[in-house]
Amino acid sequence: MKERETAYRCLYKILAEGQYSNLVLRHCDNNTPLVTELVYGTLRNYRSVRQLWLNYVDKKPNNQIAILLDMAVYELVLLDKPAYATVNEIVEIAKKIKKGAYSGMVNAVLRKVKQEDMDNLCENDRLSHPDWLINLWNNHYGKEICQKICQQDLLSGKVSLRVNTLKTTKQQLLRDGNFYQAEVENCLYYKGNIIDTDYFKDNLVMIQSQSSQIAVDTLNVRKNSYVLDLCSAPGSKTVQMAMMMDNTGKIVSNELYDFRSELVRQNLNKYQIKNVELTTVDGVYIDNYYQRNSFDYVLLDAPCSGLGTLRHKPEIKITIKPQDIDEIVMLQKKLLISAANMLKPNGYLVYSTCTLNKKENERQIQSFLAERPDYSLVSQRTIFPFEFDSDGFFVAKLWRNGL
Repeated sequence: MKERETAYRCLYKILAEGQYSNLVLRHCDNNTPLVTELVYGTLRNYRSVRQLWLNYVDKKPNNQIAILLDMAVYELVLLDKPAYATVNEIVEIAKKIKKGAYSGMVNAVLRKVKQEDMDNLCENDRLSHPDWLINLWNNHYGKEICQKICQQDLLSGKVSLRVNTLKTTKQQLLRDGNFYQAEVENCLYYKGNIIDTDYFKDNLVMIQSQSSQIAVDTLNVRKNSYVLDLCSAPGSKTVQMAMMMDNTGKIVSNELYDFRSELVRQNLNKYQIKNVELTTVDGVYIDNYYQRNSFDYVLLDAPCSGLGTLRHKPEIKITIKPQDIDEIVMLQKKLLISAANMLKPNGYLVYSTCTLNKKENERQIQSFLAERPDYSLVSQRTIFPFEFDSDGFFVAKLWRNGL
């Protein structure tokens, strides 16, 4: 199967069937750099490319053709690929859909769309995010930051790496000139494809966003501690804490579902983590399984709307609706109360999310502190995607005083 047809089939699974982009591409038989670029690029620029071709049709075609046009316009206009080869191959794909009923229309539209059309789009179309999300970020952070977030979401970004300090050191890795320092202390970048190297195959580094690493660094767990990671999948934060603790003490790494716990288990085995007890229970009721007031540190990387991860999960901004967030906020509140009940007096709790939404972040913490005088805020921070070329994140550190 040719690359464009492969990319189209992947996009259809994501946009029409609701599958996740990373899983679709992971199980794709013909995944190449072009396929990945077409899939993620089309999703990131979904609103822009759709508006570009909608300007040239009298009636919107069916969903199959619409997705095909999205991908083709992305390649022609934003990738600036030679039009002849692209158009011909897209028309051939169109002929396989509805017995070619739309192939003429597809051909005509693609020969009209041009790069200059981008200049004629309204500002929100160019930012390629839904209006409600642009309005939310404008209200929460101001127009300048909102625009920078949206523009950053349209880029592919760099792969950041956590040094596996159980097997090597940052200084040893930096002897290879292909590694270079990232903004976070134990985080590196690599020039080239790290997955093809022995460093990755031998588990000397772990792919983990800088923002995610900051959340764990903020908790600052110590050796021989008793730690709870309440919502731990896929396990990178559990692994990072185990590395910081040098495999001493004990970490209870909890997840709600077996398939998510299995992701954690795979990471624990991969990085030879020895100090973790893996559990699969509802975090809201964790006190039915472990003693309250017993943990030295608690990490709650809470379920969230994921609005800080739109570069590598761009389908979120296409599928999520404002009303979806209300249910998430209620779950976060319950989990935060549960996490707080597990911490010892004088212990520390970090609440983090990979979203940019004050309702899930600052206001969640504000509401919690109003109800829990035994807790005080040590620090809180919103990390925007453009700060570290990383995910948007929120990290709040709380201290529990005496009961």
